[in-house]
Amino acid sequence: MICLECSCATRSGGWTTKRRPSSSGRSFWPRRPAGTGMRFGLFLLFEWSGPGRAFDAMYGDLLEEVAFAEEQGLETVWLAEHHFVSYSACPQPLMFAIKAASQTRRVRFGTGVLVLPFYHPLRLAGEIAVADVLTGGRLEIGVGRGAYPYEFARYDLPFDEGRARTQECLEIMLRAWREDDVAHVGRFYQFPAATVLPRPLQRPHPPIWIAALNPESFTYAIGHGHRLLSTVFRDPVDKVAEKVDLYRRTLKEAGKTEADSDLGLLRIAYVAETDAAAREALPHVTKTHRTWHHLHFGSESVRGGVVSSDPVEHEPSPEEAWERLIIGGPERCIRQIQALEAVGVDLLLMNMNFGNMTHPEAMRSLRLFGREVLPAFTSR
Repeated sequence: MICLECSCATRSGGWTTKRRPSSSGRSFWPRRPAGTGMRFGLFLLFEWSGPGRAFDAMYGDLLEEVAFAEEQGLETVWLAEHHFVSYSACPQPLMFAIKAASQTRRVRFGTGVLVLPFYHPLRLAGEIAVADVLTGGRLEIGVGRGAYPYEFARYDLPFDEGRARTQECLEIMLRAWREDDVAHVGRFYQFPAATVLPRPLQRPHPPIWIAALNPESFTYAIGHGHRLLSTVFRDPVDKVAEKVDLYRRTLKEAGKTEADSDLGLLRIAYVAETDAAAREALPHVTKTHRTWHHLHFGSESVRGGVVSSDPVEHEPSPEEAWERLIIGGPERCIRQIQALEAVGVDLLLMNMNFGNMTHPEAMRSLRLFGREVLPAFTSR
């Protein structure tokens, strides 16, 4: 095992390093004490509707939404990474973060998530460092093992090695940001001594978030001092409560408190002027669910990069989405968020442009959220 919590030099499992003297840098985004109010972030999935949608227009619209989200008072923007599929047409979220940071001043950017098996750790460590410098130290790094065999097959990688590759890659990057002349001989990566330059602006590195859906992932993340990202896409509130309880139990078992970590939960959200008008978003929810289902369970459903949105067996009904998701007029959305807050959610990451939703629809929803919903949680 390697030491992740301190900067001491170690030699174990093929590692040989020299300790690098600490340098000045910006501190991490501070964790807000538990019980001091919800925080809100925007999540961009980068859904592409197909060949009729120009990518320069799509990316331009999303950049505008990011800047507008900052104006509305959101604290963070999280960027998906996927490859070869319309479900999420952003293979390089770090590049998007750099561009978006040049058009904003305050909001922080997170990767949600970098699929570590697709990278060489030394190269990715350097790319993250560049992005941290160019965003002015406003970077959060979410990482994960990957979710879709379709992507792994195109990179000629075994899907069942995802977890092991992720852990080895992350361990190398953490060392590379702290130490000079890092050499490694491991199961998946072997290289002679190298020093990653530049160094991140945030020292020793940006905050690390782990994609966590099961108890093993929660234990790994908390045990190594990282923060957690999880999805409650269509879960009812009682299932959300179970995830929060798992988080708290895992912290307690590790001898830690909520001041030592953080849990961000992803949820679809859409705010309209009235409940009746908000129902127009339900077909977009269905489309997103169908493309996710086809990508997850049937790689033959991808043609020209476009994932099928044909109906799937046992798909949730629009009424189920209506009851569970943050969709409605302002008052209804406030109640839905309050229900999440009541079970312990304090960092909510909202996907507010999904399915075939248009840019004007997404902007209108963001505006209503900022003006009518957010004040209910920030003016207490």
